[in-house]
Amino acid sequence: MSQIMKGDASGRGAVAGYRVSIPARQHPYTEEEIAAVVNVMRNVEGQTQGSYLAQFQEDFAAFTGAGHAFAVDNATNALSLAATLCGIRPGDEVIIPAYTFCASAIPFGKAGARIVWGDIHPDTWTIDPEDIRRKITGKTRAIVCVHLLGMPCDMPAIMAIAREHGLKVVEDCAQALDARINGQHVGTFGDYGCFSFHGAKTMTTLGEGGMLTVRSDEDAALVPGIRHNGCCGFDFPRDRYWSPAMSNVDMDIEGFWPNNFCIGEAQCALGSVELRSLRGYTDRIIAQNDRLRQLLADVPEISFNKIPDGYRHVRHQYVQHFDGSAFGKNRDDLLDLLTEKYGIRSIVQYYPLYRYPLFQKLGAGEFDCPVLERWWDNSFSVPMWCGMEDEVLEIISGSIKSAIADLKR
Repeated sequence: MSQIMKGDASGRGAVAGYRVSIPARQHPYTEEEIAAVVNVMRNVEGQTQGSYLAQFQEDFAAFTGAGHAFAVDNATNALSLAATLCGIRPGDEVIIPAYTFCASAIPFGKAGARIVWGDIHPDTWTIDPEDIRRKITGKTRAIVCVHLLGMPCDMPAIMAIAREHGLKVVEDCAQALDARINGQHVGTFGDYGCFSFHGAKTMTTLGEGGMLTVRSDEDAALVPGIRHNGCCGFDFPRDRYWSPAMSNVDMDIEGFWPNNFCIGEAQCALGSVELRSLRGYTDRIIAQNDRLRQLLADVPEISFNKIPDGYRHVRHQYVQHFDGSAFGKNRDDLLDLLTEKYGIRSIVQYYPLYRYPLFQKLGAGEFDCPVLERWWDNSFSVPMWCGMEDEVLEIISGSIKSAIADLKR
């Protein structure tokens, strides 16, 4: 029987009839954050490209330890800037994990790259460095590492491979703000880091927003122009400031059109304030997930990803894997019970990208990802937000245990 999707396409949003659902936002704005936005609305004349942009970029670079940070309107366009800075042209190959949100791949496909899908590591569920090594060819130009679900990829291993082959590395950190490896923030290992402040993230600048971090000074000098329509100053002295016009428009990277990926001042003001409390939110989300893992530790059919020593995994979603093969049941059987009998609005996210019609129609349907193929069809997410009470976590874990017991019967 066909069903109509309730809520948005991600499965978030309040839906009647569930004991535990998935809110659209991880936590509410504070009064200080609201006041920061109102102040810009009331007092700032220029609503973009101003002092709040400069401050937000400075604050973000300080938080992450990045050499350069550039605020943009969303993470997809941060990835688009990264693809441009990589010099991606038609025929180049880019290795991208198949298990991720579609925005990780679309900008590189639009640039004309041939997408080579990377498999996941069976323990961490992020891209496997050895699979990257196996898929490098003479046409490979870049590697995209997605710190999916807030789990850092094995960046030391990936960077060693990239240096060996002279490849650019783009880190998709959309779900991984405050994730670190031995204290070093993700997005500062590779050539470029791309962050999201979408409404579903721990930190959101009014529903959309993003940041691009850049390692080299040379690349950083190119970003303002390609971010803002190629606008720049004239490179000659002028007798009149208005002649021949207020600003010039030029091509920063030969053969690449510029874009308009700018973000508003109110969003930047909000972002600077949010950064002050971000660590507290991520600590709470990690603690909640640790508690859920503890509550389900005695359920052999449920497993979580393994966190390597020294990794700060910020847990963007509470994804887990179900193995009911011993009694002939699968993930869909479990979710039928969780949603219909126990009122837990569980969801399934991030279909392997090669299975989507978009990528198949555009020539990216070929894949060699045996680990992902074995694992994905029995993965699922349970509700999560920042501030979950222990009682809610017990309801979720207890419902999973009861549903599995039902399946065994």
